[in-house]
This record gives sequence, structure tokens and C-alpha cells, in this order.
Amino acid sequence: MPFAKEKGQPAIYYETIGKGTPIIFIPPPGVGHLTFRYQIPLMDQCKLITFDVRGDCQSERSTEPMTMTQLAYDVKRVLDANCVRKAIVCGYSNGAAIAQEFALTYPERTAGVILIGGYFAVKNFLLEKEYKLGIWAARNELMPLLASGLAKNHFIDKQAANELYAEIMKTDPQMLADQYTTGLHYSSEDRLHQLRVPLLLIYGANDHYLQPYQTRFRELVHDVEIVYIQGVKHQVPSKAPHECNAVLREWMRRKQFIPS
Repeated sequence: MPFAKEKGQPAIYYETIGKGTPIIFIPPPGVGHLTFRYQIPLMDQCKLITFDVRGDCQSERSTEPMTMTQLAYDVKRVLDANCVRKAIVCGYSNGAAIAQEFALTYPERTAGVILIGGYFAVKNFLLEKEYKLGIWAARNELMPLLASGLAKNHFIDKQAANELYAEIMKTDPQMLADQYTTGLHYSSEDRLHQLRVPLLLIYGANDHYLQPYQTRFRELVHDVEIVYIQGVKHQVPSKAPHECNAVLREWMRRKQFIPS
């Protein structure tokens, strides 16, 4: 199995498929690479890279305190392992925070940024409660309950849900709590004006409490496009994959990342 390895750092599990414009997908806490299983059709024009955040699923654990800088560095390590100099970075949910930190820290490695259900900081009541619930469940080692909820929320197909459940159960509970905590306290708001690449925001039309974040993105980032996916809340990549993939493909064409 492929791992991005570096002395003194946990090995990061990744999968790569397809040829063309590189795009790396960054998942939410705990769920790992299988979150993006329905994005495989993009492989006809893109080199798709998925991975497990450190401590999640098949990636190794670490003992050092977790930081967003560290998580962004792991993205760089995965790109290096794939000999990719520059990529579109696509972050989903808390993965969107990692994507922003990567783009701001490594602008020379970033071709464009896609945030699915993204936000620059945890600044509303419901989102904060979700993070704190994740922290509580992980610290109390309620992994079967958490894994079941995450798997069923992402996949209607029973086999896909069971496979995701099995992957989540490999996740280290303490590192999962640390990942939620890191996301809870992260903010890129004061640096968003430094983002100089195209930014695509994708929200589920029913994901109402995240949509207000678009206002600040519009104010601070020069090249921003926003798309709502009808009939879905937060789980856009897995609950509305055909619509999600069509939006990704059309945006990449218009921005000339892939041929028309």
C-alpha cells in the first residue's frame, strides 16, 4: 500500500488514480479517503489523490501536539510522494480548513482551491456544537457510535457505508479528538486576502448555517465562485456526487485546468 513517509513523521496513507490535472481531496476528521469514492469518474481528465489524515483510518499515529500547520505539511508530503509540483486542493468540511492552510502556506504548490461545505473559522453556535460533540465522543472512545453515524450520514448504499465504518474504526480516538480541537480553534480570516488563486465554494442548498460564510470569502478573495447543490445538506461529495462532479469539471474547464 502507498504511504508518504518521512523520518520522524507518521506515514500517511494515500491512493492515486487517473491522469491529467492533479487534484488532492482532503477529508473531514475520521472518515479518510473513502469519503471521495464517488469522485472517481473525474479520473478521465484528472490525477485524483485521496488520503487519510494522520491518525485517521490507515495513516499512522503521532505523539506530538497536532496543529493545522502540521496537517497542511502532510498534504505537501502526499503531493511530494506523487511527484506533483502543483495541484488543485479540494477540502471538504474541516478538510476545507486544511486546504486553506495549505494554500496560504504553500502558494507555489497551489493551482486552485475548492472548498465543499467550507468555512474559515468555527464562528456559529451549531457548528461549534458539532465540533464539541465530536471531541466528546472521541475522548470517551465511543468510536462504534461515531463511526456508525458518520458512515450512514455519508452513504445511502449499505456496502459503501459498511466499508467506511470499517475504515473509521481504525482511527485513533485521541488523535481524532485532537483533530476536532485543532479545527475548532482555527481561523484563516486574517490571511484570506493573501489567496491569489481561483476559489470555488460548494454548499448543499440545505446546509443553511454554513452558507453565510460565503460573504466574507467574497469580500476577501479576488476570484471566488459559489455553487449551491440542490436537495442536499452537508454531505455533497457522497450524497450528490453526480452534481458535485459536474460542478468540479465545469469550473476546472472554465479556469483552464482541464481541456474543454
